[in-house]
Amino acid sequence: MTQSPVLEFSYQQFSSFVRRFNQEALLQALARRSLRVPLRLSPEEPGARIFMETPPWALAAVAKASILHGNSHRRSVPQERDIVTACWMHENLVPEELDHSDLNSAFAIMARTLYEQFPYQEHGLAELARPVVFFDDYAGSRRLKVIPPEAIAQLLGAPTVTATEIVVMLATSAERNSGFFDPAWLDQPQFTELLAVLPRDEILGVIRSVFGQTMEEFRQENTSAEQRTPLPHLDRYAFNPLTSRPFVRLSDGRLIAPVRHLIPRRLTPLELYYVGIARWGTSFTRELGYLHEDYVGRQFATLPDARVYPEIMYRERRQQAASTDWFVVFNDLVLLVETKATRSPLAARAADATVQEAYVKTLGEAFDQLGRTLDKIQAGAPEFAEIPTDRPFIGMVATLDPWYVANSLGRTFLPTPALPTVVAPLRDIEQLISIGQHQSASSILQEIVRAGDERQTWELGTALQQFRGAADRNPLLHAAFDRLPIRR
Repeated sequence: MTQSPVLEFSYQQFSSFVRRFNQEALLQALARRSLRVPLRLSPEEPGARIFMETPPWALAAVAKASILHGNSHRRSVPQERDIVTACWMHENLVPEELDHSDLNSAFAIMARTLYEQFPYQEHGLAELARPVVFFDDYAGSRRLKVIPPEAIAQLLGAPTVTATEIVVMLATSAERNSGFFDPAWLDQPQFTELLAVLPRDEILGVIRSVFGQTMEEFRQENTSAEQRTPLPHLDRYAFNPLTSRPFVRLSDGRLIAPVRHLIPRRLTPLELYYVGIARWGTSFTRELGYLHEDYVGRQFATLPDARVYPEIMYRERRQQAASTDWFVVFNDLVLLVETKATRSPLAARAADATVQEAYVKTLGEAFDQLGRTLDKIQAGAPEFAEIPTDRPFIGMVATLDPWYVANSLGRTFLPTPALPTVVAPLRDIEQLISIGQHQSASSILQEIVRAGDERQTWELGTALQQFRGAADRNPLLHAAFDRLPIRR
């Protein structure tokens, strides 16, 4: 097929091209190509061209189209050029959403693009170590009735540390075996040493609980998502079951990861959100909020030049009210931190007509809480006597997952905060804490949010890039990583 940049394709044309190939052969071809695609796009990387030709989100879309619309009886075996063509077609789908006024704002276009692309590029030590620190090291005052560590172990199929090590094993297997992991390998003598560290039942339990799925299970999960969240004109941005279970079971029992980029982050609190809701309902989301709040506070407590104070209860008329979740006090700054563990809904990630409502509900409430707390401090309420008033205040909304462009285009409809405020997901906060071990985190934040500085409209992680150094280490994440059996 001749590739011309002026051509656009309907989703049906894209699916028709994909379905001409044998399903299992196509999934294997995708896995092989995925191994050549860098884990993140960097112009300096030698694999940048390969990334641009077959970005991981497009590879995942091709796999989805094949599983949903193809069949195992096709004889045509795809060549690598066919994978490139399929991805090119996906990247040139007709943007139907632009013909609808409730879907074509600059905010909506940017938000759905970032939600489509950025999660596939989040890899590294943080994604592996975060579940251990988040779930196992909880130190909050609220008792966990639903999701203590032993309950999380049941959810994952193994204790968190063991499950994380199994993620490393699965990712390594995919990289060294063309995307495959075969459970039958565990019967071979060379796996005896591995099984002494990672029990067979726990390996299979983790795969069964959160990693592997049959094609029929893939289709069922997709149907459930479509019924739960219809997304007219937004086929490209709809839910992909590969993001919830990165391995697909083939007819011979082997597991294939069509897109290896999805493996390392599968156990992060963000990715376990809907699995937990399915098992425990709203009780899970409530206690996830406790875990999230505690995790953010423990991260800031590692800064050498900061004192961290927890939520303060105070009287508001005749009612008892709560302040922001954390106060991080530096010699030259007070940072008010409000945590939000609500995950951005699927409809919001596709930036449908409800996206602004979702942003306002979660982030707007946080902005209001920051403002109320600031008012109490400045009014001299006695409950806040330990919080100094002789230095600047900055607000931070610490979210479980990214709420993209909330610092820029989102401000056109979000309420105006009462103080300079940045919205930051866990990953960006972890980076700030890493840098803050040897630089002044307060000075960096004040520089970023100062009036007229363009960086206050960026994602915090992007704004932090110029401050990062090779020696940056996040104390909590590195300590957790060192607890993994692979490090012993």
